Amino acid sequence: MPVPLFPVTLSKKQQLSSNTLQLSFELVSGESDRFSFVAGQFIQLFLEVDGTLYKRSYSIANSPEDFNATGQIEVALSFVNEGIASEFFQKAEPGITINIAGPFGALILPETLPGQLVLVGTGTGIAPYRSMIPQLTVLADQGVSVTVVMGFRFRQESIYIDDFAKLSEVAHRICLSREADLHADQYEHAGYVQNQFESLNLNPEQDVIYLCGNPGMIDDCVTLLRDMGFPPRQIKREKYVYSGH
Repeated sequence: MPVPLFPVTLSKKQQLSSNTLQLSFELVSGESDRFSFVAGQFIQLFLEVDGTLYKRSYSIANSPEDFNATGQIEVALSFVNEGIASEFFQKAEPGITINIAGPFGALILPETLPGQLVLVGTGTGIAPYRSMIPQLTVLADQGVSVTVVMGFRFRQESIYIDDFAKLSEVAHRICLSREADLHADQYEHAGYVQNQFESLNLNPEQDVIYLCGNPGMIDDCVTLLRDMGFPPRQIKREKYVYSGH
């Protein structure tokens, strides 16, 4: 059965960081009632370049509640040198129309959690957690310990930091692997996201760990978590495979 396509218009481009662009899309008239998603899912964008059709996948960065209110679908795109999507959207102007498919993916939150929830992401792997913010707020209000661990090379590459900093009941840690001077008062830590596991007092039988972003990071995290006793059911993951964007 063919996957249904939805025509969308690029409504806005916003520079999130030195290497990341946020794209906002609006479904064309009459299509918004057919599209819905769960926080944590992703869509596929179809781009025609020089007569060739390319397909690229991006997590939805805004919440279902925000989509219902604004009609906008937001995604974050990291720049890749000579990347197909990078060059396409750097040149694209608001008003162009493309097709999307979806939503896809199972990186969604369960209704109940017996232990703490740890959301780990690098680069644009933070985007699906931003989509979950309304749910994270509810979970934290219910007494669930929620920690978001974000990884970037440099501070200037960080995205969506302010969105998580506003959540007083949700802890967040920013891991900067190549930054010389760190701001501890702004929750910055040296090194990689997986370096934070030891200090989180993890319980392998109850806690749930979400991983999203670079495949190498995810593989390293899974190895560490399994060595700590985490069974596969307690580790949820979504790899971003870079195919030239």
